[in-house]
Amino acid sequence: MRVHPMTKIALALLITLGFSACYFDNKQDLYPGQTTCDTVNVSFSKNIKPLIDAQCVGCHNTGSPTAGISLSTHAEIVNYAKSGQLYGVLAQIPPFKQSQFMPPNGTKWSNCNLSKLKSWIDKGAPNN
Repeated sequence: MRVHPMTKIALALLITLGFSACYFDNKQDLYPGQTTCDTVNVSFSKNIKPLIDAQCVGCHNTGSPTAGISLSTHAEIVNYAKSGQLYGVLAQIPPFKQSQFMPPNGTKWSNCNLSKLKSWIDKGAPNN
């Protein structure tokens, strides 16, 4: 029995399309440079203190704290963290007013950094 040449071409085309349809994409290949936000392994010394030092301590330091708020030490930071004030003003959420949002006239913390802060606070704001 002879097979028509077009049948062979159609079969080859179907096989080729079948294999190409099985391609598996992973997140790293599709979105290079994007990383996940680790909110499980958050520590004060590795994650929270460097953020606060970089974005808050310029104004909220022991020497001349703006609005009387110093965020230089763990004890000072944890006081505002446990009251809800630290997260509230950085996440820019009610009941805090826009005039209280931090940083003033600056860029709001990223969702990842806010999630890390919330995770650390939810774990009791340990000095780790």
